[in-house]
Amino acid sequence: MGRIFWNFIKSLSPIISYDTLTGAPQASFELKPKDIEANLSSVLQFLEKQEFKTIVAIDEFQQILNYPEKNTDAWLRTRMQQLKNVAFIFSGSQQHLMNELFTSPKRPFFRSTQMMKLEKLNHEVYRDFIVFLFYKYKKEISPVIASDILEWSNTHTFYVQQLCNRVFATTPLKVTATIWKQEAYLLLKEQEAVFFAYRNMLTNPQWQLLKAIAHKGSVYQPTSKEFLKKFHLGTSATVLRSLKTLQGYEFVYNEFDKQGVQYYSVYDVFFQRWTESR
Repeated sequence: MGRIFWNFIKSLSPIISYDTLTGAPQASFELKPKDIEANLSSVLQFLEKQEFKTIVAIDEFQQILNYPEKNTDAWLRTRMQQLKNVAFIFSGSQQHLMNELFTSPKRPFFRSTQMMKLEKLNHEVYRDFIVFLFYKYKKEISPVIASDILEWSNTHTFYVQQLCNRVFATTPLKVTATIWKQEAYLLLKEQEAVFFAYRNMLTNPQWQLLKAIAHKGSVYQPTSKEFLKKFHLGTSATVLRSLKTLQGYEFVYNEFDKQGVQYYSVYDVFFQRWTESR
């Protein structure tokens, strides 16, 4: 088994690079393309023969659909079926693609796993956590303001952390509504170049639809007459074509509410708030 693992290590190609901001050297490794399947199979067999149970977690698993190699999911599924002592966790942020991988009869992973949806963190627990961390480092933020930040960030941890980090850095002792709103405004101003890049890469119908969905927050009927008229989006056929493109670009995702009704929202919370403020 040691020889198998050593052969895998030897197959890695070292890559030396430098951080573009700091200039610090960085080292990474990649598999030689011709050795990928053989070595991954060897590693999985190595893990299979250990005395302990191994769990392999693969994040953003939907990216497997974009691999240049064909039928990668079929290859992985075949190897998994040979394993008894290795379990897998597949996670991903794009629900529609994860659904395609695991619920479509055409895909090798069809009905092969137990599905579990991770909901947003509990608002009250998250609020109290923010209040505690500020207090821990000698600064004060009220539960009301912490809740406002969570609401503004849609309880999305990436955006919560971005804003809280800025607020913490600029607060002398106590966070005020003026401080957090000013930092939120500055974050959006800094992101404007990104938002204008969105506009330049999209057609006008796609851009208008993206802004409309962001402005609404959640859109349940993107082809309804009311929605089309309010945001001057043209025909329902145009909206459907634009919606498909926006989902492909990962600007928009579709989700189901607690009643099982489908709706559409934008991924980028900063873009949503920027659109609302204009």
